[in-house]
Amino acid sequence: MSDRPLNTKPMQRNGHAVLPHRRAVLGGLLAAPFVMRSGPALARPSRIASLDYALAQHMLVLGSPPMALADAHEWDKWVAEPPLPADIIDLGTSLSPNIELLAALRPDLVLTTDFVGMAEPQISRMAPVERLTIYSDGGTPLPKAFETVRRLGTILGLEERAEAYLAETESFFAACAERARPFREKPILLLSFLDPRHARVYARPGMQQDVLDRLGLQNAWTGEGFYWGFATVGLEELAKAGDAVAMADYMPPDIKATLEQSPLWLSLPFRRNRGPIPVLPTVAAFGGVPAARRWATLILDALERQAA
Repeated sequence: MSDRPLNTKPMQRNGHAVLPHRRAVLGGLLAAPFVMRSGPALARPSRIASLDYALAQHMLVLGSPPMALADAHEWDKWVAEPPLPADIIDLGTSLSPNIELLAALRPDLVLTTDFVGMAEPQISRMAPVERLTIYSDGGTPLPKAFETVRRLGTILGLEERAEAYLAETESFFAACAERARPFREKPILLLSFLDPRHARVYARPGMQQDVLDRLGLQNAWTGEGFYWGFATVGLEELAKAGDAVAMADYMPPDIKATLEQSPLWLSLPFRRNRGPIPVLPTVAAFGGVPAARRWATLILDALERQAA
């Protein structure tokens, strides 16, 4: 799945622009003669397509980018890190990928998740499918993300690189936990705005909660969400967070301008006592291990700036 689910992706407000080069790419692929493979089957897939941002993140940090990705044209808008190579082909939306283009690309393997599983019957007629799901009922996302890194390491023949990345990630979180020590007394409220009257609150169980737990920080929102890790609430419900340290990963300028004219918003303790809340740089809300690391960095950067 792509980063923002359920518009089924409600946060993707602007729809999906069709890349101008897609038709030309497809035409060239269909016009070119296919070369039949000869000899023994490939031991490892080398042409992998992904319908999910988090799985693509994992391939990138393992040094083996996918050749094609659903919603690739919106990577910089919703994910940003790690950078996506410019030559990765866009497959259209994750819930309705361009099957004709995918067939022309002739992938060795297509990566899916539970969220995009409805596309598998069509895809499986043209390529093997591997379903690797991070966001699902039971458990929390970060341990599942670690396991997908290991599984992709096995698929790609990069087991040692996968284990080295995960070991380095453990060291990274340990260092971040030390940075977080001065901020452990104040609960943190993580928001993502849908409109001037409604927000997502990142909650348990979710990747953001996993990150807060790794940092030893408190979540100001004690209610639970569902397995994507958020609850959708009205503005008035945010009063439950009290005088938390609030920050947002998504607050477009028009929403921010409206909020700053709202008596209700201005009366909320975390806004009244602390001023306008910081808006974090782009970070994948429903990403993999690289997204968890980026969340940790951005949260700590915001806290340190406020304390300076």
